[in-house]
Amino acid sequence: MPETLRQLRLLAGLAGRDLRHEWRVTLCLALAIAAVLAPLLVLFGLKSGIVDTFTARLKSDPRNLEIVWRLNGSLDRDWLARLRSDPQVGFAVPSTRTLAATLDLAAADGKGLEDVDLIPTDKGDPLFGAADAVPQGVGELALSHEAAARLSVSAGTRVEGILYRNFRQQRQVLRLPLRVSAVLAEVRYSGWGAFVSLPLLEALERYRDGYAVPELGVADGTSHTLGAPRYARLRLYARNLETVPGLAESLRGQGYDVSTRSKDIELVRNIDHALSFLFRLIAGVGVAGCVLSLGASLWASVERKRRDLALLRLVGIRNAVLAGFPAIQAAGVAAVGIALAFAAYFAAAETINRTFRTDLGRDEFVCRLLLNDGMTAALLTEMLAVLAALIAVAAVLRIEPGESLREI
Repeated sequence: MPETLRQLRLLAGLAGRDLRHEWRVTLCLALAIAAVLAPLLVLFGLKSGIVDTFTARLKSDPRNLEIVWRLNGSLDRDWLARLRSDPQVGFAVPSTRTLAATLDLAAADGKGLEDVDLIPTDKGDPLFGAADAVPQGVGELALSHEAAARLSVSAGTRVEGILYRNFRQQRQVLRLPLRVSAVLAEVRYSGWGAFVSLPLLEALERYRDGYAVPELGVADGTSHTLGAPRYARLRLYARNLETVPGLAESLRGQGYDVSTRSKDIELVRNIDHALSFLFRLIAGVGVAGCVLSLGASLWASVERKRRDLALLRLVGIRNAVLAGFPAIQAAGVAAVGIALAFAAYFAAAETINRTFRTDLGRDEFVCRLLLNDGMTAALLTEMLAVLAALIAVAAVLRIEPGESLREI
C-alpha cells in the first residue's frame, strides 16, 4: 500500500507538470468546459432567482393565503371549531352579514368616512404586523392605511362610529366612541376598512336588526334571545401557500363557494416547471457534447504520449496506477474550467441584477445561485470530467512496457 501511494503521488505530480507544460491545450480544454458550464450556471441562477423572488413575494403577502367567502351562508360554532382544528387552517374568524358590516366614522376634527367596511379580526390575524395591536372588546378598532389617512388619525387616537337604524318608524342613530388600536400598513390592506372584534361586529348587527344592545348602551329595542349563534361569512387563511389549494377544494366539496389567488401561485409553479424543463434540456445537450469532446481530447492526448506512458510502465509504475493519469488530468482541467465558469457567472449575475435593480426589493435577485447549488454543480462537473476520461483510461490499460523500447 505505501508503494502504491508513492506511485500515485508521483503520477499526480507528473500529470500536473504535463498540464502546465501543455498549457495551451489545457487552457483550450478548460475554456471548452467553461463555455458549457457558465451558461448553465446563469440559467440555473435565473431559475432560482426568479422563482425564489416570486415565491418570497407570495409568502410575504398574507392576502395570498386568503380563501374568500363569496356568498352568505349559515355557519355554526361546531363547524367552525372543526374547521379551526384542520392543520391546513392558519386563521379563521366568523363574520356577520355583508350588509350589516358597515359603519360611518368621524374624526375629532370633523373629517368623516361613510359605509366603511367592518372586518372581523382576532389574535393571530395575518394582516396585522408584530407591532400592530389587535382591537379588543367593543371599544376599539384598527384602521387600514387609506382610512386612517382620510381621517387624519393614528394609533392611539379616537374616532366616533356612527350607525343608523329605523325602529318603530323612527330613525335612530348610535354614536359609539372608539379607540384606534393600530393602523395597518398599506401593503397589508388596500381600501377603506376597519378591523373590529367579533363581539363588536355582532353587537352592531343586533342593533341594526332592531334589538336592544346593552353592551353598546342601547336599551331601546327588542330583547335578543340568546341561542347558538350562526354566522353568514368567514375570514379564512390557509397555514401556508402549499395548503391553499387543498383547503379550498375541501370547502368546495362541502358545497361552499370560495375563491383564492391560486392563479398567482400556479403561475409561479408554471414558471418553475418551464425553467426546470429548459434547464434540463439545455444541460443534457451541453453536458453530453462536453463529455464527448473532453473524452476524445484526453484519448488523443494518451495516444500522443503512448511511448512516455509505456516508459513509466517500464520503470515500475503499476498498470492500475498509471490508468489514473488521464483521470487526474481530467480533474485538473475541470477544476480550471470550473473556476473560469464561476468567474463568468458572477460577472453575468451582477450585470443582470444591476439591470433589474429598480424592480427588485432589498433582498431580491433575478439571478442567484445558492452555495449548495454551486458546490453541487462543481462536484458534478468533476465527476463528469473523470467519467469522460474512461476512454483514455481504457487506452492506458492497453499500453505495454515494451512499446517504449520499439522506437529506440
